[in-house]
Amino acid sequence: EKVSGKQRIEPSVLDSRQIQWLDSKIIVQQAHRQFIQWERRAAGALIEPLMVEYYGGNIMKTRIFISIAVGMFVSAAALAVPTLQVYIDGAAAGNYNGDQDTWFTSDNAFDLIVVGAYGPKTTSIDYGTLVASIPQGQTGTITVNGATLLTTLGSNGPLNPAANADIDVLTNVVGIDGYSTKVFTPDNFNEHYPFQEGVSNFVLYDVGSFSDSGPIHNYNADGGIISLEGSGEEKTFSVVVSGFDSVHFDVYAYETNNRNQETFVSTWQINPGSHDAAYIPAPGALLLATIGIGIVGKLRRLRMAV
Repeated sequence: EKVSGKQRIEPSVLDSRQIQWLDSKIIVQQAHRQFIQWERRAAGALIEPLMVEYYGGNIMKTRIFISIAVGMFVSAAALAVPTLQVYIDGAAAGNYNGDQDTWFTSDNAFDLIVVGAYGPKTTSIDYGTLVASIPQGQTGTITVNGATLLTTLGSNGPLNPAANADIDVLTNVVGIDGYSTKVFTPDNFNEHYPFQEGVSNFVLYDVGSFSDSGPIHNYNADGGIISLEGSGEEKTFSVVVSGFDSVHFDVYAYETNNRNQETFVSTWQINPGSHDAAYIPAPGALLLATIGIGIVGKLRRLRMAV
């Protein structure tokens, strides 16, 4: 399915919605800086008593060691690149209702970025499958320019989908086009919200294979960190959505690794819950305010734990 792109006209003067967006973005950035500080303090609080007990009175060296260890621990956690990611260009990271650590947008027309990352032993990432989770029982339209709708058993890799579509979800497509349960999954994937049976219905799209073609980003919604690291491929799809209260996006694919010179192992992988994206048709200011409340709550819980 293909749709023509929309031309955006940039205003010369910021309107009230843009000002609200910028104010909210500043708040989120400040909250993230506080989160990193508290994260370091929390890790230090756990490590220091053990080091003091081991090294005795040599507290200065202990603290220097702790600072280095905590810095390495936090940096390693922040910079880990998962095999698969989904991001919406210009989205804000946070929590909305039960959907946590996700990139959110309120614009119904957006660029969806799907990422495949290669590790040191990865030889291929094939049969990329985009999953749109929509509220159970709702109908509407989804157009993913450049992707192919999947409705038939085994049409995109070994047992993928693992069954035929069984419900009519999309009003812009003729026939049965969605899944009422997760019977389509070729493996047992994580159960992050709303990628769950009893919560969502599902629509699948073939987004192709990923090559190891150059540098990629790590789009980490847990803290809203975007960094350039790792190698692989980023694919951009123009998406238009209407009629749904929300649409949540995940991606899974078939990864092959070379264990040694003679052994190749292939497994189905899916993005972690911290590297997904969603469309929520709420006013931009309201959406950002709700996301901000979620981040503040997370920071407060961490601070109390310290």
